[in-house]
Amino acid sequence: MNTFPLRGAIAFGIPVLLVLAFSTAHPEGYYFLATGPLCGIVGGLVFGRNLGLALVLGLCFGIVGFMFSLQEAHSALFTDVVWTGFVSAFLFWVAGGCAVLVLPPEKRFNAAAALALPGAIAGMAFQFLWGPAHFLFDLGSSKWWAASPWEHLIFWLIAGVGGGWLLARNASSEEAAKFSPTNRWALASIVCGVFGLGTGASYFLRSALPLGLFSSLSPASAAADWLWGWGVLGAGIALVAVLKPNRRLWTAGGIAIAIVLAFASYRVEANPWKSKFNSAYAEKLLRENPGSGDAIYAGNLILAQAALDRNDIENAKRYLLQAAATPGARRIEQNGLDVSVVRILFDRGEKDSVLEYLSRGRVLWPQGTQLISRWEGAIRAGRRPNFNTRGPGGGGQGNLQDR
Repeated sequence: MNTFPLRGAIAFGIPVLLVLAFSTAHPEGYYFLATGPLCGIVGGLVFGRNLGLALVLGLCFGIVGFMFSLQEAHSALFTDVVWTGFVSAFLFWVAGGCAVLVLPPEKRFNAAAALALPGAIAGMAFQFLWGPAHFLFDLGSSKWWAASPWEHLIFWLIAGVGGGWLLARNASSEEAAKFSPTNRWALASIVCGVFGLGTGASYFLRSALPLGLFSSLSPASAAADWLWGWGVLGAGIALVAVLKPNRRLWTAGGIAIAIVLAFASYRVEANPWKSKFNSAYAEKLLRENPGSGDAIYAGNLILAQAALDRNDIENAKRYLLQAAATPGARRIEQNGLDVSVVRILFDRGEKDSVLEYLSRGRVLWPQGTQLISRWEGAIRAGRRPNFNTRGPGGGGQGNLQDR
């Protein structure tokens, strides 16, 4: 029995667990940055006494970890999850390719491919936890989650254990070089496409969004992003399947489904479906959360934006003022008043409604009184306010980005 893959997985995984324990005990530091270098060095030593392999892996992993530590904005878009997975796969592919060059020619193996697959999965897991899951499970307000860099540690656990297993398997087995009658990449591309299309349809027909995704005053944009993201993921996997010498018909099927998803994402954002979905989503939000200030605020703003899309100014003004009638919303406390609809109404000459909304906003956002006063002063003086000013909450005014 070949136990080398298991040893590789353990060697790459132990440093991650040690850093996890240390970071939990000392959450105030950036100790998680040591995870990548330690994972590469300790894991690389399992392949023998070739210190060069360990050092190159440690250096490359350290660079990857540092790049992911620069992530700041939390994006609810599923497409960002997919793109992060692709970027992560490329970074680990380069790391594996560089590391194996220090070995003698007769001992080299396909390290780039071995690291790329777990790297892609790790990247998508990281971005899912950093983005969609951050909003879906409200991780930002959870003390136990915020106290430790769980996204980074889970990232390295997947990349380290998975990469260590595949590296050791490729290095010790000749099976990787043998022809396989099954093109798993083609099947995976079809599965991704069908899953994205099926889940999207089941949610959209109920005026809901998968994972509770919501990132703007147009929920239809999030719906289109869901379809586009799965289409891109399926197409990326299908491109790998094209390089395989068999099951080309399955590969063509995966590409065809990806094209269908891309076309569907375009149609989702076009009227009349866009306006109908946005209105139905907002009405359902208000109906199912009658006592939620955030739901009242967001639902009425979505309806106001949908009314503007139909050039219905009167209903847009009515929904805007109903949004400001909320008893209070945490979103306003964190990010300030949303002025996406206000900006459009002001440009269409509806200054009285804009001033009424800002007046009510003083109660909802007391820490932004000074900024609101500047906006009101500019309007009364006949000038256009700078609605892009960043408020005390730290969020850019004019977009509804955080849930």
